[in-house]
Amino acid sequence: MSKYIDVFNGDADGIFSLIQLRKSHPITAYDKQILITGVKRDIALVSKIDENLANDAQITVLDVSFDKNDKEVKRVLEHCQSLFYCDHHKADKLFEHKNLKTVINTEPTVCTGLLINNMLNDKNVLWAVAAIYGDGLDNVASEHVKRLGLTQTQCEQLKELGILVNYNGYGNSVADLYFDPADLYQRLINYDSPLAVITDPKSPYQTLKQGYESDIAKAETSEQLVDNDLIVVILEDEPWARRISGTYGNQLAATNPGKPVVIVTDNATGSYAISLRAPKDNPYGASTICSQFNTGGGREGAAGINELPKSDLAKFIEVVRKYYI
Repeated sequence: MSKYIDVFNGDADGIFSLIQLRKSHPITAYDKQILITGVKRDIALVSKIDENLANDAQITVLDVSFDKNDKEVKRVLEHCQSLFYCDHHKADKLFEHKNLKTVINTEPTVCTGLLINNMLNDKNVLWAVAAIYGDGLDNVASEHVKRLGLTQTQCEQLKELGILVNYNGYGNSVADLYFDPADLYQRLINYDSPLAVITDPKSPYQTLKQGYESDIAKAETSEQLVDNDLIVVILEDEPWARRISGTYGNQLAATNPGKPVVIVTDNATGSYAISLRAPKDNPYGASTICSQFNTGGGREGAAGINELPKSDLAKFIEVVRKYYI
């Protein structure tokens, strides 16, 4: 019996990346699969693998920052059989090890689902398209839609599913979500195609669609500070606000391509959770900005800060303004 530990971000990119991999390299009935995931911002996931669990395991890590896990990766490499790491977030701490294989690309037009698709030569490409849409890379997804000859309806369905699965990943804890990301993965991988998820009246799609429509309606009535340079939205400390924060940021960035977008969500801890979207016309720098603050990180086009002291909000907005304006 082989032991597989699959570590993945709880958003659309993480879930759809693992679905692509496991449809191409399935776990047999004689093997053991262990899933490690969490809410989208729970990225120090390799720390959840202890030495005993890592022993002789084949580990896959998808769509979580290498820089946030580098020390734990070094630790588990001394015990595991192999470790494959695929991601697109900031990675300044990469190193080599005989048991480590990395596929990392931090370009703003790349997501983990696309990297996995390139490895698999389009074998499960529809899941990749849903991942790309879920990560807010609409222009990149559209190129694949055209290349594959998909209909407008199929395009819209894949985009909606990507957005909804991504939406499910946002929250302070799994209790904020409609589905635990591990459970959502296990339900979705049973479908032959992402399009089949939408046509099944009993699929998670139906629940997520209803929740998303309710939450986005509330977000659109929230306080919004708009000027010629940037957009700042203030959301309250409620589960619906935590769920919609990142997805709403993606939506505003898509409709305002020349402006950075900042989503500020009140935390019960007395701080703010920040989601930053770089302008689509200049999709760089989000991770550089957020990494200047404690608990911050991300990728070129989209990044965040888990706990920004409220006294630092004005400073953060000024850093954003100076970077892009």
